Amino acid sequence: MPHAYLPGDTRQRIQDMIKDNEITQAELAGRIGLSESAFSRFLQGKTEMLGDGYIIRIAKYFNVSTDFLLGETDIPDRKNYDIEELGLSAESARLLYTGKIDSGILNLLLEHPKFPQLVSLLARYRDDTMRAGVSVMNQNLSFLSSLLLGQARAFPEDADSAKQAAKDVQQQKVPAVNVDLTAIQNLFSQIVRDIRSSADSISENSKAVTAEVLEQIRQELTKGQDAVDLSSLTSEYLTNAVMQTIARSGIPEESLQELRSAFQKLLDDMKVRDHDE
Repeated sequence: MPHAYLPGDTRQRIQDMIKDNEITQAELAGRIGLSESAFSRFLQGKTEMLGDGYIIRIAKYFNVSTDFLLGETDIPDRKNYDIEELGLSAESARLLYTGKIDSGILNLLLEHPKFPQLVSLLARYRDDTMRAGVSVMNQNLSFLSSLLLGQARAFPEDADSAKQAAKDVQQQKVPAVNVDLTAIQNLFSQIVRDIRSSADSISENSKAVTAEVLEQIRQELTKGQDAVDLSSLTSEYLTNAVMQTIARSGIPEESLQELRSAFQKLLDDMKVRDHDE
């Protein structure tokens, strides 16, 4: 989870970044192309404004979002990066922007701790690095096998054991083309299984939370009685029961009122449709 900072204004945020990154005001001023005196005056509150260009440069230098420096969020992590910074091709970006790639699944892949290892294997497969290494190993095994067979010919008394050793050595050889694909397939399968396992866990948690919420709503409706008086289940009554349960989550009052209106309207619309049918 990203590290969150205490609420603060732009000056406080910049000072926090300077302290956390163990640099001086003078060093940062030099990095963003601002005079040390002008930068110092801003941090001391003697001047009110720091140009947007400098804010952007500071954000890039510390690899944080401009929203964080401006005090709009307490989490420094950047949410948006330029295509060039991410190393994406124009076609890759187009697939993301047009929704042809499920960004949720892509995030799960990218955030998996073993995904960098998978990318490394794919890069080695593309460049034939691993295959070249296996080929060299196979050549060494062939050479060792030939030496053992030569030993068998030179010393007949050791022929049987030498030939068996040569055979054992030959069996250690691996088809170069299979090494890359097997390693990639195994690792990718593991990542997919982990993602599925994580999804199953989330699903079970959701079911548990849903069951708990429904039980709370049932208690609101029955008011401790064994059964619900169906004649009292007006849309307003149902809305109140649901909202009382949701309010326990600490949702802001303004948002709760908006949700109440929307839920009430939904129930009323459903009632009208049922009546018309």
